[in-house]
Amino acid sequence: MSETSAPAGWMDSLAFGAAMVGLSSVGFGLVPYFARSLTDAGIAPPAIAFFRYTFAAVAFLPFLRLKGEAGKATLWGYCTGFGVGLGWVGYVKALTLLPVSIAGVFYMTYPLFTLIVGWLVFRDRPGMRSVFGGLMILGAAALAARSAEELGSLTLTAVLLALSAPLAFGLSINVLARKLVILPPLSRMSSFALGSSTGLLPLIATYPRAEVVPATAEQWGLVVALGIIAALLPQFIYSTFVPKIGGAKAAALGSIELPTMFAVGYFAFHEAIGWREALAGALVLTAIFLTPSRRPPASVTATASIEQKRP
Repeated sequence: MSETSAPAGWMDSLAFGAAMVGLSSVGFGLVPYFARSLTDAGIAPPAIAFFRYTFAAVAFLPFLRLKGEAGKATLWGYCTGFGVGLGWVGYVKALTLLPVSIAGVFYMTYPLFTLIVGWLVFRDRPGMRSVFGGLMILGAAALAARSAEELGSLTLTAVLLALSAPLAFGLSINVLARKLVILPPLSRMSSFALGSSTGLLPLIATYPRAEVVPATAEQWGLVVALGIIAALLPQFIYSTFVPKIGGAKAAALGSIELPTMFAVGYFAFHEAIGWREALAGALVLTAIFLTPSRRPPASVTATASIEQKRP
């Protein structure tokens, strides 16, 4: 009697994995709604960034590795997470200065920064398709800047704040691809989240209590939703199901995040989406599809910029 393997469960199916990755991308795309709603309520950007990462820091704390080589990798993750937290503070502030769609286009330039940091810091030369994809993202950012200029919301401060998060993500993805490979996925998430949250405490201490602690049940509801619906659950789902569906499908489904941001700006904040914003979004999505999702021998960074979701 020959042995036959048990049929795969529906949770292991490609269709279910793809649906879950798509759902996680929608969750990430909802971040602007919760972040701007909290800033409108008077909560300071550093406190909002802290709340976003605190839930993950607590949930994944048992997976923190502190001994031996794993401990050194955890320190890398913590320090990089601290930089990500600071970058995310800048993005939250940018959401108060720019329309969500324009801030979202700037936000999605992180693959370009990943390639630049990998090339300049780690001597990792990207392939031609990755370079072309990066140039498309640069063009999208230029279109977004032009649109913001026409709306009268373009300032150097707004642009620098909007780009602080993708720059931090670009650095973190390079560190993840090179320094944290010995850590299990949940341990990587733990070190990042811990650095992103606790690293902001000294900055938060400079703000009045009224700008740090939510005052109403509605504000606390936004905090919980930001930390769980738009951070903890999407990151866990993404990390769990990407290995089941592969990098190419994950990159395509991850691109749902940007249209979700556009929808948040249009439906929640009644922001018009002009042809420049639409074209910029299309360029970003095309660049994501264009960039190879399988790592060529010459470049670690090109793959990491697409297959690894931002922390």
